[in-house]
Amino acid sequence: MRKGILAAVLVLVPLALAQAPTVAPTKGNGPDAYAKGTDSASVNQTIELILPKATALHLDVTTLTFDLTGLDGATWPNSTPDFGGKMVCVYGLTDEDVKTQLGDNFYNQIQTLPLGTSYGVSTWPNIYINGGGQVTAYPPIKLDKNGELVPGSKNYFVCYRTFILQKFSNGKQWDLTVTRNDPQGAQSIQHLYIQDNPCDTFGAATGLYELPNGAMLHLVPKNLQAGPTGSRSKANPANCGYKSWLDDLVVVAIKVNADLWGKSTANLTYTLATTAW
Repeated sequence: MRKGILAAVLVLVPLALAQAPTVAPTKGNGPDAYAKGTDSASVNQTIELILPKATALHLDVTTLTFDLTGLDGATWPNSTPDFGGKMVCVYGLTDEDVKTQLGDNFYNQIQTLPLGTSYGVSTWPNIYINGGGQVTAYPPIKLDKNGELVPGSKNYFVCYRTFILQKFSNGKQWDLTVTRNDPQGAQSIQHLYIQDNPCDTFGAATGLYELPNGAMLHLVPKNLQAGPTGSRSKANPANCGYKSWLDDLVVVAIKVNADLWGKSTANLTYTLATTAW
């Protein structure tokens, strides 16, 4: 047994050494620099770093599914849905969406709280949802311990999910937008809302916006668009890590009211544009 372990170690050591890159001395093509003095001598050298212009996005979750079938089934209306901590559905706090007109820093877009619900920030990258209690059945309904209907438990509700979007720009200024263009002929999601939270300013208000089909939104306020992105990540390494790509926590909410059964779809395109080099 010991011989087998020793042999495995001996195999791994040269493999690790073989994978280590080597660097040979650089030789110049132009005139040499030389100097001579009695007590000292100096020569000059210029060091250059040349990087290509680059703008990039990385999205790990290409399909974000709000699957509410767990709210149905044989135990309805006493379902005990388990979304693995990745989705929460809550009743509204108001009968209608709460809207606020924002200023120029937010591109004069309208901040929306779907049915008055909202979210607060916890430890990055987690959030908590403010609503009128969790929804545990679809169609929505709650019964008290006596089997009586809980008032308001048949109302509309809102579901929340999040994901990480990573962006990279080595320019001086950038802009992150999202456009919605649903497939023609497909059953569309009626009420979709979205918000972006850069890791370096996690907890700051950036606006929650309704995104109807055919619309485009700016996801990050103007005062947070200074680049390169790597310079922003170092402002909060606990959230962002020491890297050139900047992590954003994107929050997506869907209001469920008079929706058709089956699969409804929204097709989103995220675009990062470097606006100043």
